Amino acid sequence: MYRDVVVVADDFTGANDAGVSLALRGKKVCVAFHTPFSKSVDALVINTDSRALRASEAAEKIAQLGADIAGARWLIKKIDSTLRGNVGAETAALQALSGKRQIIIAPAYPAAGRTTQHGKCLVNGIPVNETEFASDPKTPVPAADIAELFTSHVARTATVNTLQNALAQGTELLIVDAASDDDLDAIIAAALTCAETPLLVGSAGLCDALARHLAPVRRKQLLAVVGSMSEIAQSQIALAAGAPGVSSVFIDVNDVLTGVTAGYLTQITQAFKAGNHCIVHTCPDQAARHQVGILCQKHQVTRAQLGERICSFLGELTRQALEARAPDALYVSGGDVAMAVASALGAQGFEITGRVAQCVPYGKFLGCAWLRPVMTKAGGFGKKETLLEVLHFIEERLSD
Repeated sequence: MYRDVVVVADDFTGANDAGVSLALRGKKVCVAFHTPFSKSVDALVINTDSRALRASEAAEKIAQLGADIAGARWLIKKIDSTLRGNVGAETAALQALSGKRQIIIAPAYPAAGRTTQHGKCLVNGIPVNETEFASDPKTPVPAADIAELFTSHVARTATVNTLQNALAQGTELLIVDAASDDDLDAIIAAALTCAETPLLVGSAGLCDALARHLAPVRRKQLLAVVGSMSEIAQSQIALAAGAPGVSSVFIDVNDVLTGVTAGYLTQITQAFKAGNHCIVHTCPDQAARHQVGILCQKHQVTRAQLGERICSFLGELTRQALEARAPDALYVSGGDVAMAVASALGAQGFEITGRVAQCVPYGKFLGCAWLRPVMTKAGGFGKKETLLEVLHFIEERLSD
C-alpha cells in the first residue's frame, strides 16, 4: 500500500512526537504497534519498541517490516534526539530493507535544546555524553560523535550550506549540523533535489520540518452571509472587509430579481482559493436601506416578496458555495437569511454549543450534510468590531 510518509520509531512516545505535526496540519496519521498495518492513512508511524533491545534484535525487528515501508516517498528513521537506542543498527537495517542509497542524519531538535555541531550531538550546548543521558539507566549514551554510531559506513559531516553539493556528489551517509528550525527546513529542501529521496534519520525536529513542507498551516476560513440592512451590520461589514485576508462579494439585488447571478458563486470560490475569508452581503452602504421602496416599485414586488426572494437566493447560493469549496465555518446575520440558509441545507434543527463576541451564538445544524460550526447573529446586534472578532475566533480558537 503506497503511503506518502512512513516513519519507523523505536518507542511509543517518540512515534507520537514524530507524527503529531502532520496530524495538526490535517493529515491522517496512525501509529502502528504491529505490522502489517492495513488502514488507509496519509502517514504511518511504526513503533518497533526496540530502543532497549540488543542491536541485533532491533535490526531484526526492522527487517520484518517489509510491505509497510515499500514505496513510501518519504522514509524516516525516527531516533532519539540524544542518540539513545540502536541508532546505527536500525538505520543500517532500514537502508538494506528499503534500498535507499543515500542517508541524511540530522538528530537536532532545536526547540528542545538539542543541536548538532561539527558532527556532535549537543544538549543545551554541552556534548550529550557529558550530560545526564550518559548515565541513562536503560540506554546510556557513551559518545557525542554521531559518526561513531555508524561503523559500517563512511560518514561525512556537512552543513546545510554544503549538503546539496554533497548529495549531488553521491555521498552515501551525511551527518548534517543543525542549530535551528531553518536549518532543518533547509535539509528537507536539499533532500528534494535528489532523484530519489534519501533515507532521513532524525528526531521530532526533522519530522516537524517535513510536516512544514508537506502540509503548511492553512488559515481557517469563514463564509459570512449578511442579509441584514441594519446600520450596525453595515459598519461590521465595512470594518471586517478592510482587514487583511478578507474578501467581500456584493450581491446586487437587481441581479437577483432579474436572474443574472451566474458570477457570484465563482467570486466566492475564488476568495476561498486565495486563502481568504469571504463576506457576502446585499447592502452596498447605509443609504441603501432607504431605497427599498423604489426597488419594489421598479420590480413590481411587495416588500415581503422582495425579502423572500433575496433570502431564498442567499440560501441557495450558500448551499452551492459550501458544496463547491467548503470553508471551516459559516456565519449568518439576519434571522430570515439564517432560516433560509438552514432550509436550503435541509437542516432539521440547531444545536447550540457556545457564544462568540458576546452576541453570536454558535453550534451546528442538525440533520444535514453541513457538519461544521455555524454562527448566527441578529442583524441589529453587536458593535462594529463584532464580525472582526468572529474572524479572529475562527483563526485563533476554532482549532483549539
